[in-house]
Amino acid sequence: MKSILSIFFIISTLNLFAQDTLKVADTLNRVDVNRTQLSNAEQSPMPSQTLRPDDWSNLNSTTVADAVKYLSGVQVRDYGGIGGLKTVDVRSLGANHTAILYDGISMNNAQNGQIDLGRLTLENIEVISLFHGQPNNLLLPAKAFSAASVLQLVTTDPVFKPGCKTNLKLGLETGSFGLLNPSFRWQQKLGSQTSTNFNAEYTSAHGEYDFYFQRGIVDTLVRRENSDIEALRLEFAVQGALADSSSWKVSLYHYLADRGLPGAAVDNRFFSEERQKERDYFIQGRWKKIISPRYEILLNAKHQYSYLHYADPNFLTSDGYLENTYKQHENFISVANLFTLSKQLQASFAADYTRQTLDANLRDFAYPTRNTVLLNTALRWKWKNVQLDANALATFWTEKTEIHEESLHKENLGYSVSASWKPLANNNLYLRVFHKSIFRAPTFNDMYYTLVGSTSLRPEFVDEYNIGLTWQKALPGTIEQIQFNVDAYHNAIKDRITAIPLNSLFRWSMVNLGQVDIDGLDVGFLGRVRLGTKSTLDTRVNYTYQKAVDKTPDGANYDQLVPYTPQHSGAFFATGNYKGFSLSYNVLYVGERYSLRSNTMENLMTDWLVQNIAASYSLKKREQTYRIQLELNNLADTNYQIIRSYPMPGLHYRVGLQIAY
Repeated sequence: MKSILSIFFIISTLNLFAQDTLKVADTLNRVDVNRTQLSNAEQSPMPSQTLRPDDWSNLNSTTVADAVKYLSGVQVRDYGGIGGLKTVDVRSLGANHTAILYDGISMNNAQNGQIDLGRLTLENIEVISLFHGQPNNLLLPAKAFSAASVLQLVTTDPVFKPGCKTNLKLGLETGSFGLLNPSFRWQQKLGSQTSTNFNAEYTSAHGEYDFYFQRGIVDTLVRRENSDIEALRLEFAVQGALADSSSWKVSLYHYLADRGLPGAAVDNRFFSEERQKERDYFIQGRWKKIISPRYEILLNAKHQYSYLHYADPNFLTSDGYLENTYKQHENFISVANLFTLSKQLQASFAADYTRQTLDANLRDFAYPTRNTVLLNTALRWKWKNVQLDANALATFWTEKTEIHEESLHKENLGYSVSASWKPLANNNLYLRVFHKSIFRAPTFNDMYYTLVGSTSLRPEFVDEYNIGLTWQKALPGTIEQIQFNVDAYHNAIKDRITAIPLNSLFRWSMVNLGQVDIDGLDVGFLGRVRLGTKSTLDTRVNYTYQKAVDKTPDGANYDQLVPYTPQHSGAFFATGNYKGFSLSYNVLYVGERYSLRSNTMENLMTDWLVQNIAASYSLKKREQTYRIQLELNNLADTNYQIIRSYPMPGLHYRVGLQIAY
């Protein structure tokens, strides 16, 4: 890095000298510097992985769910098809132990407390970061410290070329399953420090595909039906900076969807007639100010409304068929403070308040109201090549219901300690270790949803332990960059809350597992090779080993593997770029796992491997950029299931065109 800066300053000095004194020969010889800059995120005591647009454009990905499944330690629970529910499970801790931060503020969902990553498009995302433990930034809401892992989504901020005040981008995708997916983005500069960003995306698909249903040794070709979806996403943001060094951003998000729920494919019944409508919106704001070199403040606020309508014509009740409506309101406010006490020591304090209510069109419904206060304090100490972090999180949770006048109250103190060490000053080798103890309460959906909830559920406690290292190297030759990371971890879960689907995507069985122990190993490698002045080859390999075992004393399933936790999984992708052309190949592998708590042959699910390829071409012409991409997914037409009885699509394609101005 020092050599690059030296070259830069020498060239700059010579250029100025040439312009002032050598009027005749004012052109210098060209110098190409291709050395890759390394990421500072690898210095974090918490293991982290990052994806950017260049990564997911080569991963046959259009949603956040498509992209994160290539990260190590991650399992995406996919119920099949374009409209199928997709949730994330990190290190077998369950989806509710992963906080989804959208521009730093937590997202929530009225259906089951889990965020459907399939509805979060990549069109408006700039960075996806997964942190085990918590993010490396101290100036965050307390909510960011309250989960076992954090998936951080950072939206795109407008960047304008000199003299330009408008950026436009049009996109259109089509492909298998009757897919029609137009998108539009409009960015407008309002002033020197103020701009707006508007995004709209529409998705329509019939979602039908063929799959093979196995009866003994006979496979029957069956059509997957009632998998259609029609969805509209609208986002608008206005952001700016003020003369007092403060920055602010206000965002509005609106999502509407009407979809079919095909249900489990079981003998003599391969689809259902269940329907689901969603109407979600939120408005959130952020204000940050550097008061002095020693003090910064961050304010966040959000209001969210979620509406869910579920209908099952085949489930008869005294009033007709089953038709449920749920409405959830959430109000959130947070203040975070960062104190720089010295060059070596920083401290932060954050306080959050959340109020949640749930309403439903049901008889004798609980109508719960939950108030949650989170107080977090954190310390960071840096000395030479050592960084030590620690935090303590106090949770105060109270809940009341209207019908039975029940009242619940819970207090808990969680904490984490972590350290990173760079043993060699001139070598990018980082050693890290962390321990975190965290708590989560059952969601409304766990406790109160009809045919789902259980008010007898106990809160869930998790202890995380991790030790790992990262080594990275930037080189001036053909091999531009190498990075290798490995992490060994142990997670202990007490009273794990587990959702096991029954014969419907809407009806689940909620149970507590007394004790679950998880041992695992994450290994990752990425590299870049420069094949010529205009061609590169990028590779990434991730492998995860984990063993999640039910350790409930005297339990019927003692020492058996927890459902849907494969011991072996991994991903690989390689991308070649030449001028405007790009060709990528990627592979996903998931090993054997069990669908139920009892580890019998009847519950064993076979492993699967899926291959995908993508090719694209980009052309810049004056002020416009054109990009066309073709994707072929599941090249071998593999018949597989991620969740038992929810078949995934076979070979399918997608074609996309984008025009940016």
